[in-house]
Amino acid sequence: MIHTDKNLDKRVRRTKLQLKQAFIRLMEEKNYEQITVTDIVNRADYNRATFYRHYNFKEELAEEMITDKTTALVETFKHPYKRKNMIHLNSLSSSDIIVFDHIMENKDFYKLWGKFQSIPRFEESFLHSIAKFIKKDITLLTPQDPNLDNNLYTTFYANGILGLILDWIKNGLEPHPDYMAKQLVKIINYYPAESFISTKGHSPPTFLQ
Repeated sequence: MIHTDKNLDKRVRRTKLQLKQAFIRLMEEKNYEQITVTDIVNRADYNRATFYRHYNFKEELAEEMITDKTTALVETFKHPYKRKNMIHLNSLSSSDIIVFDHIMENKDFYKLWGKFQSIPRFEESFLHSIAKFIKKDITLLTPQDPNLDNNLYTTFYANGILGLILDWIKNGLEPHPDYMAKQLVKIINYYPAESFISTKGHSPPTFLQ
């Protein structure tokens, strides 16, 4: 049988996927520092030689897994723009927001977020990748205000969305993804005429009661 490059690439991808899946399953049982290459290959039912054909050490596998996950997550942010280059925020539908569904579909990974934080630069890599996409690939076209620093506005906007998603992950993926998508659309489009910040114990204005 002749092995084409395509078949070889497919076999490599399958092997890498199984090694990563074994690593994730091990993270359910152990801390990151306790997991060894031997643990990974035993769980994946491979030998050490197979592992070292693809990675020099477990840190390389973990880094590639994080890159895979951040890339897939960023793709969910692109979903609303696949049909149009520009979207008016008022026309954004909750069905356009698929990031929460994606995370739920990959809950075996995301439910371990707290444990994965022990991997160096884990959370930082996610935040950097998503913020980079929002800040570089998305332009917020707002009414011109000479006193508004658009770069700071975009940073504030991006980190607000990231914070919401991250908080949802850390809260165990509750409430339901549909609810989160609808709420995110409402939040994005919520522009109150007047807003107040009040210290606890002080009554809000009567129109807020």
